[in-house]
Amino acid sequence: MASTYRDLEAAIRDGAFREDLYYRLAVFPIDVPPLRERHEDIPLLAEHFRPKHAQRLGAAVKAISPAATVLLARYGWPGNVRELENVIGLRGSPA
Repeated sequence: MASTYRDLEAAIRDGAFREDLYYRLAVFPIDVPPLRERHEDIPLLAEHFRPKHAQRLGAAVKAISPAATVLLARYGWPGNVRELENVIGLRGSPA
């Protein structure tokens, strides 16, 4: 499995990506919209990451507050899910 935000077909035309490799990777393409287009996923993903990072930080974070959830949903998430996980992992106390 591989993922990229780049237009590989344009990269092939520009000579910046190998055509044979593209066709090996593109056997079964899965288009996943960026997180900024999937606001309904943000609370679910944040809750998924919460226990992992609460344990790592030794914090008793029982839930993410509704106010924090609203703030998370308003942000544009240029770094996608990885950025969201990093933000959840920064805090050791409830938001």
